[in-house]
Amino acid sequence: MRTLLRLLQVIGLTVVMSTTALAADPPDPAAKRPHPARAEFPLLDLGVAQLAGQEAVDRLGSRLEAVAEWYGKSADEFAALLVRDRALRLDRRGRLFVEEPLRVTLPSSAIESTSVQTGTLQPLDQTFLLHSRPGANRTIYLNFKGATLTGTAWNSGNPTINAQAFDFDGNPASFSNAELERIQYIWQRVAEDFAPFDVDVTTEAPPADRLTRSSQSDQVFGTTALITNSAGVYNCSCGGVAYIGAYDDVGDFNKPALVFYNSLGSGHEKYVAEAISHEVGHNIGLLHDGYPGGDYYGGHGSGATGWAPIMGVGYYQALAQWSKGEYSGANNVQNDLTVAESYGLPIRLDDHADTLGSATALASQSGSWQGSGVIERSTDVDVFSFPAGAGAVAIVVNPSARSPNLDVLVELRDASGALLATANPADALNASIAATLPVAGTYYVTVQGTGKGDPLGTGYTRYGSLGYYGVAVTAQTVTNQPPVAVASATPTSGVAPLAVSFSSAGSTDPDGSIVSVQWNFGDGSQAATGATASHTYAAGTWTAQMTVTDNGGLSASKSLTIEVSPVVVLPAMHVGSIAMSLQRQGTRGRAIARVKVVDANGQPVPAVSVSGAWSGLVTGSGTAVTNGKGIATFSSPVTTASGTFVFTVNGATLGGWTYDAAANAETSDSITR
Repeated sequence: MRTLLRLLQVIGLTVVMSTTALAADPPDPAAKRPHPARAEFPLLDLGVAQLAGQEAVDRLGSRLEAVAEWYGKSADEFAALLVRDRALRLDRRGRLFVEEPLRVTLPSSAIESTSVQTGTLQPLDQTFLLHSRPGANRTIYLNFKGATLTGTAWNSGNPTINAQAFDFDGNPASFSNAELERIQYIWQRVAEDFAPFDVDVTTEAPPADRLTRSSQSDQVFGTTALITNSAGVYNCSCGGVAYIGAYDDVGDFNKPALVFYNSLGSGHEKYVAEAISHEVGHNIGLLHDGYPGGDYYGGHGSGATGWAPIMGVGYYQALAQWSKGEYSGANNVQNDLTVAESYGLPIRLDDHADTLGSATALASQSGSWQGSGVIERSTDVDVFSFPAGAGAVAIVVNPSARSPNLDVLVELRDASGALLATANPADALNASIAATLPVAGTYYVTVQGTGKGDPLGTGYTRYGSLGYYGVAVTAQTVTNQPPVAVASATPTSGVAPLAVSFSSAGSTDPDGSIVSVQWNFGDGSQAATGATASHTYAAGTWTAQMTVTDNGGLSASKSLTIEVSPVVVLPAMHVGSIAMSLQRQGTRGRAIARVKVVDANGQPVPAVSVSGAWSGLVTGSGTAVTNGKGIATFSSPVTTASGTFVFTVNGATLGGWTYDAAANAETSDSITR
């Protein structure tokens, strides 16, 4: 019998665990879960290379709950998922991956969909230098060149895998012009799917440190989609395989995602692109979007607005989007974008302001104006300005040229914000406006994503209507130049009631004079005029807008954000208990510390970031976030030695709360095995 001693101390909240005889084996490469908000994956060996369905549930046995918790599921939910989705597999270590079956016959790649617009090609010698967002800390590498795989989860039973390069002309040793063009088009489609994220989709092999996460604190990492022939790589009749939730893993053991072009219409452009986004979707934690009669939903509708979820089957519809299960019969209501963020793929920052006062000026070219952007959230509205004379105006907004995800809603507004025209064609993704401007002045174009009809029928919501777009405006030119608006507020934040002073100092007109200044305080109160103004705000976040107008009738605006906090007393939280346990596999083992954070009434507090450190037998530190039960789980490094585990809680943080370390409970008990 070996004894595990747990000792909790008020100062530093230290936990001690001791054990004997953990013998020498090399560390298990699967013993890693890099995301700071998640515990290490349970240390286990199922004894079988691959398990599915009820057999997988039965083999997990008493370990089902721990594995399910790591994937954010209850034991019952995880068991039902394994039984329902026939494509899911558990590997020997209990990690979840997907083997995508080919349930239908795909047509030959010689016939491309006529609904896909032609995109602009880069010079063919730059095919393997393409980047969607160079410099981003996250990467998705599309590897069409082939690879030699060693030391990965795919190498079970085969220490070296030689994966063939992308090829559809029978000569894998070199790329033809047609193959290079196909690769560029596939890259365009995948880059569009991942446009909402702060990630670089690239065909250029990144340095190792751009892909491989070295530790939980490493914030520069990614994954690879290897587009190859299944022969000699993976024995299945499937379009691809990928591990679920591997994107932010430390190391590359559960990567790359594999896409088998030979099973996808021999390299069909759309099929390969859809498969890549789908398999990378599994890497970022996404499960299948199915329906009561099957694991993969093929979508609904037809034409340019025929819709399907990326994590279902996107092969047969023009519009494939990220989803949260809003269609009829959906058996998966995962919020794709939120789950992706939790696995390390953040949504990109807004590239254009949402208000007229902070609008982006379109670039002028003799009576025409151009701009471009990305709709990265369903709530995003991008605003552009242009000066124009009275007369005809034409506005065209086109989404991504190839396989767009964005259904465009465009509006035309005048300097006061009044809506002059809007466009959202029922059966097209692009939108255009033809109107007549009543007077010379500054006008605004707003661009946002939209849905169509009823998602429970043949429509879809605006949730996944995200992606790249371009704006083109043609209108009458004006000789008068618009003014330049400069506004300031003092202070811009504070506690309610907050008195704020506003000034238009610095506003100028390059070819005339400013004749009026108007202030809209943004809280429903009466507007004010004059070079300066003042206003008192209640608690809330407010957007004040100043509009200046010159003697030629042109206007410009500037927005200011005012943040006013209520007077509040922050509730207190403390550590109520720490539960300790030991996980063993043969002669190896590690300690598990489950820290429970509670409020003054003893109720659990979720979403608390707890920091702590291991000492004694092992060393290391980390952070974990409490779950809905107020529990943050920490795993010590794996060891084969004997001795005492010591865990110390160093602090706990959560916005709107204070951490009361003095209220931490002191307890002690022992665990014997």
